[in-house]
Amino acid sequence: MTSSETATSIDFTAPRRLTGNATRALAQWNGTATTVLQEFWQSLLGNRITLAVARTDSSVAQKAQQALPDPGYAALLKIGPTRFDGMVAFSSRIVLTLVSEMLGTLGEEWPTPRDLTPAELSLIELLFGEIARAFSQGWPEVETLPVELNDILVRPLRSRIFQPRENLIRSIVVVQTPVGEEAFVILMPQAGLASIGIDDTSATSVPHQSASPQMRALTETLPVTMSVSLGRASLSLGEMHQLTVGDVLILDQPIGNPLEAQISGRLHFLGHACRLGQRQGFRILASHKD
Repeated sequence: MTSSETATSIDFTAPRRLTGNATRALAQWNGTATTVLQEFWQSLLGNRITLAVARTDSSVAQKAQQALPDPGYAALLKIGPTRFDGMVAFSSRIVLTLVSEMLGTLGEEWPTPRDLTPAELSLIELLFGEIARAFSQGWPEVETLPVELNDILVRPLRSRIFQPRENLIRSIVVVQTPVGEEAFVILMPQAGLASIGIDDTSATSVPHQSASPQMRALTETLPVTMSVSLGRASLSLGEMHQLTVGDVLILDQPIGNPLEAQISGRLHFLGHACRLGQRQGFRILASHKD
């Protein structure tokens, strides 16, 4: 018989946690989306705001929402083909800090708590819209995931977006600002994540016959050439002949969209250009798996 001192307490009301592949997939998505969001925000806020994913855990909706900042603001997202709800919640003071940084009025301390003006709310709508775009562009597949900003919630603590006993996955992102460190919260339902393939119920793959070690070693030494495309432009032969030094071509690639990396004409990776010393670089954001 097990003694009371050694018995383990089990809470059967606690939500099932993500494990294994699902945890890695979510961490990759959150990490990439956060990196992309920082790049998007830099064009609006400058480079004094940095973001980093701190941790991810699980909770029932009732407990998760009780821990949301109040007063605060949240971006209500519609995610994936089924348009399930996701929430990104901020405290009021970090929202005021972002607005002040955007307007160039941020001082050396946290802004005094107050309500946002209608003009400031429009700026927040712009920043929150970039959150939806970052989660869409940060999806770790070649095809982007549909994500849109559905609404801006004031005092998300009082919202009734999720059912009280619904299992949520909660991610904490740390925001480093010139006046201090703050965090915002990402809430997504576990069932919604499963609908886009982030779960632990995937079927076991059928083992395949592997190549001999000698053949594998040989194939791994074969050289391949990867080309990164900045974009394309369509023009007539006459227009091409008229081009001179100093002319600018308008490409079909919007600013901020990932670039394509191809091998033998096939798309393999999406990413962003970066700098490595005196050389151009390519940071991979998504990988295409056949």
